[in-house]
Amino acid sequence: FLSSVPEPFSWEEYLRETSSTAASPSCFKQSRVPPSNDFKAGMKLEARDPRNSNSVCIATVMGMMGTRLRLRLDGSDNTNDFWRLVDSLDIQPIGTCERNGDMLQPPLGGFNSLLISYY
Repeated sequence: FLSSVPEPFSWEEYLRETSSTAASPSCFKQSRVPPSNDFKAGMKLEARDPRNSNSVCIATVMGMMGTRLRLRLDGSDNTNDFWRLVDSLDIQPIGTCERNGDMLQPPLGGFNSLLISYY
C-alpha cells in the first residue's frame, strides 16, 4: 500500500494561491503575559449588550475559562450568555455608568427591566 502523505502546510503558498496578504506582526497588540482573572461566579458588573452595543446593562458572571468570562445580562436567560476577556473594554465595574452620567439599559429583549430600577 502506498499512502499519500499530505504535504506540510505552507503559508507562503496559501497566501499566493488565495491572493491574500498576511497581517503584519505590528498589528497584534496582545500582551505577552495574559491578564489575571480575579472574577468569581455570581459577581455583578456592567457590560455592553452584545446585540446592541449602545446599551450598557447589569450582568452577572456565570462562569470563567482562563481569562474569559461567561456573562449573562440580568433579566435574560442562558440562551443569551456571551463571553468576554477579562480586559475587554465591553465590561466595567458597577457604578461606572452613573459616574460618567450614562444610563444603564435593560437587556435587549429582557423580560425584567425592573431589575435596574434600584440602581
